[in-house]
Amino acid sequence: MSTTPNKEALSTMGMIEDRLISLQDVGVRLALSRRAIYRLIANGDLPRPVKVGGATRMYVSDIVIYLETLKSTRK
Repeated sequence: MSTTPNKEALSTMGMIEDRLISLQDVGVRLALSRRAIYRLIANGDLPRPVKVGGATRMYVSDIVIYLETLKSTRK
């Protein structure tokens, strides 16, 4: 049994609002550069972003899950 929360569990608990944000906003939330975000995506640590028109976006829930995973691995 995995201790990593999944997107469905978090959204049913009302813990996150699942909306799309820009990679710039992702960088601000994670305190990372755009290049570092793409490295995390390439390594499989973050899921691939979504293309909306010409814009690249990520779900807030994916960022929350990534942060929760980091928390659970440091204990």
